[in-house]
Amino acid sequence: MGQWLSNVLVNGDFHSIFLENGTIAQILPAAQAPEVPAWDAQGMLMVPTFKDYHVHLDKAFPDDRWVSRHKVGSLYAQFQMEKDLLAPLKSGQKERARSILQQMLAFGTTHLRVHVDIDPEIGLSHLAMVRELQEEFLGTLTIEIVAFPQQGLIRSQSINLINQALQEGATIVGGVDPAGVDRDIEACLSAIFELSVAHDAEVDIHLHDPGHLGLFTLERIMDYTEQSGKMGKVAVSHAYCLDEVSENESLAIARRLATLDIAIITSVPIDSAMPRVAQLRAEGVRVYLGSDHTGLDAWTPFGFTDQLMRGRRMADKYRWNDDERLRSVYPHLGSTAGLFQIGDPADFILLAAVNPEHAAATAPPREIVSVRGVPVAGRQLQNAWKI
Repeated sequence: MGQWLSNVLVNGDFHSIFLENGTIAQILPAAQAPEVPAWDAQGMLMVPTFKDYHVHLDKAFPDDRWVSRHKVGSLYAQFQMEKDLLAPLKSGQKERARSILQQMLAFGTTHLRVHVDIDPEIGLSHLAMVRELQEEFLGTLTIEIVAFPQQGLIRSQSINLINQALQEGATIVGGVDPAGVDRDIEACLSAIFELSVAHDAEVDIHLHDPGHLGLFTLERIMDYTEQSGKMGKVAVSHAYCLDEVSENESLAIARRLATLDIAIITSVPIDSAMPRVAQLRAEGVRVYLGSDHTGLDAWTPFGFTDQLMRGRRMADKYRWNDDERLRSVYPHLGSTAGLFQIGDPADFILLAAVNPEHAAATAPPREIVSVRGVPVAGRQLQNAWKI
């Protein structure tokens, strides 16, 4: 059994879409639609679902009360404040994470890269929680897990724990500021890439260190990537340093990043520098967006999970006012500008917009979110077709 959708704005015009076995089986111009029962999309725009390339599910505060933070003088003090503030909230951690996943799904995100805190105090408890949610949302959300030593891989003596996490469901080796946090770039990167090779795992390193310190660290990440043969399997998150050095310096780095196929992931911060996206993109570097903070947490009260809104923020920040650059937002979300072909997975969003550029500029509410042809979220979920 399949399902026809009529009056769908897709591929630049109105079409009827036939969904069957989780795929888009037919795309017909509206004038050629067969006379069969169909669910009327009422002219809504159809765009592919989104990916969130950097999110922490284990750091959220409750959204129904205020948890007070205080100003701290160092990153290490921030680490401790986070632990102190989260300690009394442990009992509701899984419920908060589940709620975040449901919210993300309602915004049209169907794939996530989740960084899970691991250190001697936490052990693998956060990993176990995310693994349970990974199973719970199977078939709706795909979740890949980064074993993330928030307190520093070397500093917190977590190499063995990360090794164990990679045996128990994590598929990506994480790290954070080999210089600024671990204070030993070589020891940190050597351990990260040894773990990656041993487990055939990818790598995703948080890099906040500024200026030339960050740039040197990035150069060493590239060296280790090349030496270990991990081209196409490494990502660097944040990389503020790429906007804190001259354009010529960042250009040289961008060209080597492209050669090694190392991805850059950004949350589009407005309170700090961020990588020069246009420069990276011009050189062929993959640049993706992640929510990082999902709402209220110890790091910021300004987090949000709407990836389309994050794409809008990037376009606004860079003054991408023309059609071509507005459409260019979608690849950063792991999506396309609304182009579908027969045989594609029936993973899509329906929303009220006149074209993909309009959607990128306004980030309208998601009316229906479909995964493999099954409506799973959205404002009109109760009125959606049934398969």
